[in-house]
Amino acid sequence: MANMTYTEAGYQHSSQLNLAARVKMTVLTWLERSRSRRQLSELPEYLLKDIGLNESDRYQETTKPFWRG
Repeated sequence: MANMTYTEAGYQHSSQLNLAARVKMTVLTWLERSRSRRQLSELPEYLLKDIGLNESDRYQETTKPFWRG
């Protein structure tokens, strides 16, 4: 970093912050998917029908890994 200009150092710092923000958002997305799928798996049949889903739809969604959208 000693040979970098102020602009280059600022850009590197900015890109590191952007990376950290992207990692944070990814982890938060994964946590939300996991929570939503767990809640879906616990819904009673009548509520599933109320939101237009059936057991097959529930199974397909709740068996996905958290990293898959």
